[in-house]
Amino acid sequence: MTQNNPSFIKKSSLLIALILVVGYMSYKWQSSTFERSGDENPANTANASQSTITSKPVDRIEFLTSVFKDIKPPPKVARIVLKKASQTIKDSLVYALNWSKETNNPALSTLLKSDLLEFHGQGTLEEVARECIFLAASQVNEQKQRDFLFQKGKQWIDEGLGKDEENMPLRNALIIYQSEYLNQPMAFLKTLKASQKIDSSDVELNFIHLNLLKKSNQWQKAIQKCEKLVSLQPQNPYWLFEMSDLYGTKGDSANAKVYLNLAIERQRKQSEK
Repeated sequence: MTQNNPSFIKKSSLLIALILVVGYMSYKWQSSTFERSGDENPANTANASQSTITSKPVDRIEFLTSVFKDIKPPPKVARIVLKKASQTIKDSLVYALNWSKETNNPALSTLLKSDLLEFHGQGTLEEVARECIFLAASQVNEQKQRDFLFQKGKQWIDEGLGKDEENMPLRNALIIYQSEYLNQPMAFLKTLKASQKIDSSDVELNFIHLNLLKKSNQWQKAIQKCEKLVSLQPQNPYWLFEMSDLYGTKGDSANAKVYLNLAIERQRKQSEK
């Protein structure tokens, strides 16, 4: 079968990696409160944990009020989303979901996907949890929407990890929740270390760690982490571009140029396939 072809598997792996990079680089760790890894400076980590951000629970009406602040839904959509989700039929939720997509309203789309999963079993827990967390971390500027999505995503994460505590996609989402929403360095470092013991070769986990190291200006460790990503996905030119950028940030123009040339050549070869 085609799926067992080594060439197909290699191309599929590369495609997954590129999707990962494009999707998650969009938010690039917007918060700037994390100073140092716990490995490097436990005192800094302990101090940072004292600045934990706590937000009050945001209910559905508060969320929807924020969502519709700048765009007025048609009466049918308004009736659907304001009705108790548990009492709304699947077709109505799908109708509202399609409208939210057509009007480019990702926050509402994510809520409706959560409703469809919770009350009609449509979709997967992993996908909905991660969409809530990543959307909140990357695109949502409205505080009420951001808090609601983080809180909703955490509920799904807890349910999923309750069934499988080694679920890496959910563990990765948990690290982002702890970092971007709670601002708890001690918590997300603990989760990260535990996740590394489960699967130290998980590409997304290593990518998250790389960004944490960059965020705390630990450039040499970031380079070492990027070297691991290169070894995990040697055909992915993105990691070579990242290596070039890291060396450039350190002021090492010679290595920056070497990796830039390697990245360009790797990208050229990929485009020829």
